[in-house]
Amino acid sequence: MKRKRLAYIISHGHTARGALQTGLLEKLSADFEVVVIANSSALDALNELHEKGIIVYAFDQVIDRLDQQKSILRSHIHQNIRNNPALWEKHLQRTRNKKNSLKRRLLNHTYYYIGHVFRIFPAAQAWFEKSEQKRYFKADAANLLKKISIDSIISTRPVDEMESYLLEAARQLNIHRIFYILSWDNISSKGIFPVLGNSYLTWGPIMNKELKEYYDIQDSAIYNTGVTHFDVHAQVRDGILHLPDLLQSIGLNDHKPYLFFTMSASYFAPNEIDIVEHIAAKIESDFFGDSMQLIIRPHMANLMADRSDQSWLKRLKNLNSARVKVDFPDSDNSLLTWYMAKDDMIRLSSLLNGASVCLNSGSTVAIEAIYLDKPVIITAFDTEQWPYWSSARRLLDYVHLQKLFNLKACTLADSLDTMDASIQAYLNDINLHSKERQNAIEQECYKNDGKATERFVENVSQIMQGL
Repeated sequence: MKRKRLAYIISHGHTARGALQTGLLEKLSADFEVVVIANSSALDALNELHEKGIIVYAFDQVIDRLDQQKSILRSHIHQNIRNNPALWEKHLQRTRNKKNSLKRRLLNHTYYYIGHVFRIFPAAQAWFEKSEQKRYFKADAANLLKKISIDSIISTRPVDEMESYLLEAARQLNIHRIFYILSWDNISSKGIFPVLGNSYLTWGPIMNKELKEYYDIQDSAIYNTGVTHFDVHAQVRDGILHLPDLLQSIGLNDHKPYLFFTMSASYFAPNEIDIVEHIAAKIESDFFGDSMQLIIRPHMANLMADRSDQSWLKRLKNLNSARVKVDFPDSDNSLLTWYMAKDDMIRLSSLLNGASVCLNSGSTVAIEAIYLDKPVIITAFDTEQWPYWSSARRLLDYVHLQKLFNLKACTLADSLDTMDASIQAYLNDINLHSKERQNAIEQECYKNDGKATERFVENVSQIMQGL
């Protein structure tokens, strides 16, 4: 009997992490003929897949300035962004940031009002949606899918332009579309998907509710899966993956406790460098005890000149001492932006798992620490005045973060003093909010069992059997 054939799109570093570092593609290959579609820039880094019998096809699509402007316009037409804090923030950035030209600011104001008019008239909105089908249909995407002759295609970033082109071609070719939503913020913070799927693999119940709320997806099309790359965290927690003498290799004492601060780009938390300097000073003064240490993990964006304030790097390096260390990520952008090398993923997981308290301004690392039952403090506050659209406090309004906060699985710090007090509270009681953390993982990630990759394969098999 001929095996069914499916394509897995890799358009982003996070996508690659979930597919490559968990053995997912090899496990799928046991039951199906699997091919990968990726940007040509990532082909060399994907050579290992050829050795495993997985063919990689290149698909590139140039996104010009007009395409970018159309994407902004569609965000206004499909929903009132005033009701979406993440999208509203971007609008404020485009219209109020004086670094943008007057022309660009006026153009984005115009998009806002055009969107309002279109939403008043259903016929106009229907016309726009129909025109979008033409815009997203690309002949080269359709030709590629015909060439590789697949039964199904798996997308993890349906808001991505490249993936949207492939998904629209798949829709018109009647190829089954499976969505595995990449991250917990993608449904509520990235805008309306240009093309919908037929089946949806989800992180867990919260994502299920969002699919129903935003797209009216029926239960029969939703499959609880979990987070595949979180399986690495479970393997670290259970001792399957282990990095001996990790703290010693960093320059710290293996037998003493430490706080772990994972940073964000300055775009999201403009005063975060001040916050980590404050904690470092508290460590040096024995504020949290004479044995406490601190590890600061910059975000990959902190290393990129176009994405973060580069003056932070010197300030971070100046913090290194006998009890404070900065652990720079080993990013590997030969395989798309935000790809983390597997050894570094294990290192990050190990540092999270060994920490006494984890601090973060609200990125996915907060969920990862909660998955490992680690106390988490969200540091989404400023140490000086900023306009709303650039203030760290705006993060507290994001829909996905609001849902996490409502589960009471972490502590929100609104100042340096409350942050210090929250750290001390967790040091005094490591089980504080542990039950809430367990419940949060059940809601956000379905199960904390390290078997999300297995469920992914099982769910895809069930879907493919029904085709």
